[in-house]
This record gives sequence, structure tokens and C-alpha cells, in this order.
Amino acid sequence: MSMQLWLTFIIASLPVHFSPGPNNILALSRAIQNGYWAGHVGSLGRYPAYLMIFIAAGLGLGAVLSTSPVLFSALKWGGALYLVFMGYRLLRSAVTVSTLDAATGTVRMHALMRREFLVAIMNPKAVIFATAFYAQFITPGQAGFAHLFAQMIAVSLTLEWIAAGCYCLFGARIGSVASGTGFLSWITRGLGTLLIGFGVLLAAS
Repeated sequence: MSMQLWLTFIIASLPVHFSPGPNNILALSRAIQNGYWAGHVGSLGRYPAYLMIFIAAGLGLGAVLSTSPVLFSALKWGGALYLVFMGYRLLRSAVTVSTLDAATGTVRMHALMRREFLVAIMNPKAVIFATAFYAQFITPGQAGFAHLFAQMIAVSLTLEWIAAGCYCLFGARIGSVASGTGFLSWITRGLGTLLIGFGVLLAAS
């Protein structure tokens, strides 16, 4: 792929990775409540899910999902319900927003990474979108397809990592400024409502 096409791919990927989707909102909320590292380390859970999604896109599973209404519906409703559940948890946690206890940090991190993974993997649209998006820059029959596709996945995961870091940095800043005030609880409620909204939109789409 030419340098110009690589640049086009990166620019076109920016809105995808930096948009305030469910995973970025989740990371933002965790960074607000627990600080930058809790949010960013917790966000590591999304990358195995995205890696699976990107590989599935390369194998053409997007086409399988789009032609299997039962499978697509099952994944869609499962993802929608989980987003609503995560939003509900945020709404409840708004009452007792606090900093992570150092003694329970490891256990909490595993829980945060698991939630990030589930939010990412239970979005069937991601497979179909990834298939359609990558198809603009590569075709399975071309020479060196596997190597080039692996490079594109690496770039996508890197951009996702940078985006997660930016959201966590912003969240940690909000948390430090609003700490000890009722404003932090309202922000958490707003993010919880946003996740519930994502779930409803996914179910209705």
C-alpha cells in the first residue's frame, strides 16, 4: 500500500477510534472515578476483543453475520442489554464515587478489563463495520494480503490505545478538579445515562 493510501487510512480511522463510543465512555467514567491508570489499564481489556473483531473482518465473518438474522439479533440484544446494565451500574455508583483502594486495586483492574472486553466484543456492528472499512483499502485476493492486513490491524490497535489514553487523561483531569463535589456524581450519572442510551440505540437499530 502506498504512503498516500496509508495516510488516508490513518486519517479515516481517527473518527472511528476517537469517537465517544461505549468503550471510550466506559474508560472515561472509570478514569473520573478512579484516576488515569485505573481507566487506562482497565481499557486493556478491549484490545483482545478488537483483535478478534479485526481478524473476523479479514476472514469475512462480517458477511456471515449480515446474512444470519438470528445470530446477528442474538449478539445485538446481548450487547444492548450489557450496555444498559453497565449504565445502570454507573448510575448506582454515582452515589458513592470514591478512589480505588490500593489493597483491592488488582481485583478491580481485572473486573474493569473484563467489562471493557465484553462491551467491545458484544457489538456485532463492529465486525460488519470493520469488514466494510478495511475493504476500502485492501482486497483478500491481492498479493501479500495477510502481511498488509496485519499491519493495518497494528495501526488500528495503536490508534485505539492512543484514543483510550486521551479519554482517560481527560477523565482523570475532570475527576481531580471535581473531586469532593456533587458535580462528580452528576458527571457519573450523565455517563451512565449515555451508556444506557447506547444500549437502547443498539437494540432499536
